[in-house]
Amino acid sequence: MNRRRWWSVIGLWVVWWAAATAVFWLLGKVLGQSASPVGCGASAVLVIVVGEIGDRVRRRLRPRREVG
Repeated sequence: MNRRRWWSVIGLWVVWWAAATAVFWLLGKVLGQSASPVGCGASAVLVIVVGEIGDRVRRRLRPRREVG
């Protein structure tokens, strides 16, 4: 993977992490559950990692479809 593509992928991961952190933090505020931004960030990392692992497992187990 070239350097430009690598930074693009890292940038997308950071944006995804920041968005998930913000959603968790705002949801905590709305529900009256006090949560620190650090805790929300850690939860966002956990959710993203579990989701990515699940997606990769799903892609490996899904049978390949033949075209034609």
